[in-house]
Parts: sequence; structure tokens; C-alpha cells
Amino acid sequence: MSATPPSDKSDADPLEHAEARLLAAIDAVENRLGQLASRMGEAEGDARAARHADEDRSRLAGQLDSARASEAELAEAAGEASAALAQAVAELKSAVSGSGLAGNDARDLFSGDKG
Repeated sequence: MSATPPSDKSDADPLEHAEARLLAAIDAVENRLGQLASRMGEAEGDARAARHADEDRSRLAGQLDSARASEAELAEAAGEASAALAQAVAELKSAVSGSGLAGNDARDLFSGDKG
């Protein structure tokens, strides 16, 4: 009597089951890797946007500092111009009062009327 070889079907069932589980696990890992890659891409985009925002903020801060410096220079120049005008007005008033011109004559002198 010859022994019957073991059925391939009985041996194959656990192997097929293990293979199916392995393939399902590989699919799950691949899906998870795809999700992670997508999230990493989004995070990289967010990081780029944050870097650009930091660069913009830094550039704008520099421009603001420059504008404040210009404003201070302009305020100083305006103060100097105002002082110079006040001095000129004082000198003109002194010259007019020293010349003996009456009030209306002095106004006529500075109004541009020649007649």
C-alpha cells in the first residue's frame, strides 16, 4: 500500500491565508505611507509659507525703521526751516520798524503792490 501524499489544499489554506494577510498588511502600510507623504508635503508648504512670512516681516521691519529714520530727519529739517523762517520774519519786522515805515506802508511793501 502506498501512502497518500498530504493534500496540497490543506497545506495551502494556511499559506494562502498568511499570504492574503501579508498582502493586506502591505497595502495598509502603502496607504499609510501615502497619507504620511501627503501630510509631509502639506507641512513643507506650511514651513515655506512661514519662512516667507518671516522674511516679509523682517523686510517690513527694516522698511519701517528706514521710514522712521526719514521721518526724524524730515522733522528735524522742518524744525530748522521753521526756526529760519521765524528768524527771517523777526529780522524783517526789525528792519521795517527801524525804517520808520507806517504799518500800512510796510504791508504794501511786502504785498507786491507797486502802486
